[in-house]
Amino acid sequence: MREKGSDPGQLWAALHLPHRSLDAALRRQADPAAPLVLAAGPPQRRRVVLANAGARAAGVAPGQALAAATALCPGLVVVPWDAAEAERLLGLVAAWAYRYSGQVCSDGADTVWLEVGGSMGLFGPWPRFERLLRADLHELQLAHTLAVAPTPLAAQALARAHDGLAVGDHETMRRALAALPLALAPFDTASREALAGMGVRRLRQLFALPRAGLQRRFGAGFLEVLDRLTGDAPDLRSYWQPPDVFAARFEFDDEIHYSTGLLFPLRRLLADLAVFLAGRDGGVARFSLVFEHDLRPPSELSVGLVEPEREPARLFELAKLALERQAVAAPVRALGLRADELPAFVPASRDLFEQRPASALDWPALQARLQARLGAAAVMRLELAPDHRPERAQRPASPAPSTRHPALPDPATLPPRPTWLLPRPIPLRGPSPRVLAGPERIESGWWDDGDVRRDYYVVETASGQRAWAFRAAGDRDGPFLLHGWFA
Repeated sequence: MREKGSDPGQLWAALHLPHRSLDAALRRQADPAAPLVLAAGPPQRRRVVLANAGARAAGVAPGQALAAATALCPGLVVVPWDAAEAERLLGLVAAWAYRYSGQVCSDGADTVWLEVGGSMGLFGPWPRFERLLRADLHELQLAHTLAVAPTPLAAQALARAHDGLAVGDHETMRRALAALPLALAPFDTASREALAGMGVRRLRQLFALPRAGLQRRFGAGFLEVLDRLTGDAPDLRSYWQPPDVFAARFEFDDEIHYSTGLLFPLRRLLADLAVFLAGRDGGVARFSLVFEHDLRPPSELSVGLVEPEREPARLFELAKLALERQAVAAPVRALGLRADELPAFVPASRDLFEQRPASALDWPALQARLQARLGAAAVMRLELAPDHRPERAQRPASPAPSTRHPALPDPATLPPRPTWLLPRPIPLRGPSPRVLAGPERIESGWWDDGDVRRDYYVVETASGQRAWAFRAAGDRDGPFLLHGWFA
């Protein structure tokens, strides 16, 4: 058996999606089991292209006039045939497969391949790997068949004939191919019809024919496909690469007037975003919801995160909170999702013996929830400012730490500072306090209208409270002015 053309170490899994157009429509239904058809054609002569199990059980079949189908099944859901949506689904499957292999490709029709020979060391032997893939595909609501072979074209043909078949060497692969009907071979229609006219029904009959005669009859291109199928020639392909932007859209049959009607499509779009992010091992720092309206320009809602995230439940929760805060400007005809801030994702580390309850939120998650509910401007933190005056030494900032690092002192090296700084100093009432530390002189602001010259002390009041108070610089006997309290 010749193996000069193919890489003997490669194993290709072919994922065949026989109903991808129907699956693309069903994934957008709140009840996928409800009777549904894809329809196409002129408005007065629309016909059923595909029907799901619920519709077929009611007597609906592909090729029927849509009027006849709706008469058979009054509650039938009719979805226009949408080739673009089916193509987008194929891209989503490629993004998902990229999580398991760096070599992913598609035929643009109904098959996605991933090279699994190099991934088994990470995901286990094929039976375990296969269970993992099928569990994901079930979660994605995709009807599929799957087979493994040393060449992509062989894996594709076997997936269409024998779901679950896995062959690991060229000799076994050739025997499995020989038993297949010619109709499953990756040749063009004209070549298959000509071979059928010669009495060739199965690939074993084709393998027995002289190559010279095949080349004269069908040309060199036919032999090239045959050799790629059997592994006698390399099958060079362009591998899928994750795009830098995620964009998806959900169009409605009728206008949506309330935000609650957007929750199901929002959950589905964010679940697809999570699949995309997991495939590229990244997270999202910000995404936008775009609301399309019939009678006005699109409106947009931006959802920012404190740190990159890719958990679909967390993304949905934040988007839902943001949606509750901002009313929909007008009835919505379509909902779009766009994400182009896609940094690397680093899972939060946890202490092995951490006592925090599983239901408790970590600080970044709490920040994100508060921002989504109250707005980004309502949640701030304090950061040091390059000014010695206490009332100007801190400033509000975004909860997300800045990537810039100005030359500021380390807070641990500063003298004691109160937890609570008063908006403005006030006289310290009561008996004279006991001085615990000080004086610390602060002189600053001579260049603007805020010149200060103060001696600060840590003092203890008669009631035992610790305060931060000052006197005018050089005045050891004057009254104290209270500026803050220590915890």
